[in-house]
Order: sequence, then structure tokens, then C-alpha cells
Amino acid sequence: MKPDYQRAAIAAAETLIKHGIKAAPVSPLPILKNTPGVIVVSYEEMSEEMGMDRDCVISMFGQGNRDAFTSVNIVNGKKQYLVTYNRYLPYHIIQRALARELGHIVLGHDGSRPEEVRNEEAKAFAHHLLCPRPMIHAIHATGIRLTKEVLGSMTNFTDVCMSCIRKTPATDVPAEMNRTIRDNMMHYILNFFSFQQAVMHKDGSALADLGTFMEGYAE
Repeated sequence: MKPDYQRAAIAAAETLIKHGIKAAPVSPLPILKNTPGVIVVSYEEMSEEMGMDRDCVISMFGQGNRDAFTSVNIVNGKKQYLVTYNRYLPYHIIQRALARELGHIVLGHDGSRPEEVRNEEAKAFAHHLLCPRPMIHAIHATGIRLTKEVLGSMTNFTDVCMSCIRKTPATDVPAEMNRTIRDNMMHYILNFFSFQQAVMHKDGSALADLGTFMEGYAE
């Protein structure tokens, strides 16, 4: 079974539009808090509520989930999600972890599909949510030179994150959705452009090639 990257990309676009995201970096936390059936708490809050040591609380969710974890229960016939996260990690790590957990929820992941497939789809969702292709397209359209510094300041992505999105498989998202996301973010991008024109260095390493991540983009 292969991951459905296109479904993940479309779900991320739908999420950006539904929640009216107009600026970057995108913060998944308020999106999660405004999603029906989702409760979000930090490991620290859970530690205080349960009267347990914080490390013991984290260990309950497994060493592989030290950044964030989502559990699901059925309450009155409906799914109830509990998202827990480590608020003492650097913001860019929390941002990516919560975007990944949001992806699991939006994509309706359960145990019926292999874990590695679910994880790949959730990561693809996170990439498209935090670094929307319409935003990259709009940056090029305004003439901003897309350097690591520019993309990093707009997304909080590190070099490792940028390497990952270069390798994200190409996907097709309906052009009207791309236009809507671009139009929603254009005011922010134009203001960013004005700022960059005033302060940016002329000698940055360009990121003209974002690999397959930008293939198939249409408006």
C-alpha cells in the first residue's frame, strides 16, 4: 500500500482555506483548537493535572512521541481526539509536530492502514500546510529571490525541512484552490516583499529548485 500524497496535499489546501490562513508562518495550534472533537493539552499541563512527573507522562506515550502524540476515543458514537505536545521544544519543532498530528486527524487515520503509510501522508500534509505551494508561487511572482533565509523566515523551516520538501512527491491540487490560498496570502506576501526589498542581502543562495514539490502546480 502506497501513501496517498495527493489526498494529503488537497486536505492541507482545504484546511488553509477553511481556516482562512492569510499569513505565515502557519501555526497549527489554533487550527487544532478550533477543530471540533479535538482537545489539545501540553505534556506539562497533563503532568500538573495528573500529579505525575513530566518525564513519566511523556514516557506513557512512547519515546518516539516526545514531540507530540494523538490518541482517539469514541464518545457518544463520535471520535474525540486528544492531542498532547511538548511545549518546551523549539517552536519550529512544535509547529511541525502539531501539523503532523493535525494531518492524522484531518485524514481520518486509524489502525486500518500501515503505520508507515499514515506517517508519510501526515508528513506530506504538514509540508503542504506549513509551506503552501501557492505561497512559493506568489513569492516568485512578486520578484522576491527565494533564498533559504526568506523561506526560513516565512515557514520556520530549517535546512533539513527544506531538503524534505524538495523530495515530497509531486501532487495535483485543483487550480481554484491554489488561487484562493494565494489570494488569501497575497497582502502578507506583498508587505513581506516591501520589507525584504529594504533589508535583504543581494548575495543569498537561491532556492529556485524546490524539486518535485513544485511539479504539477497549476493556477
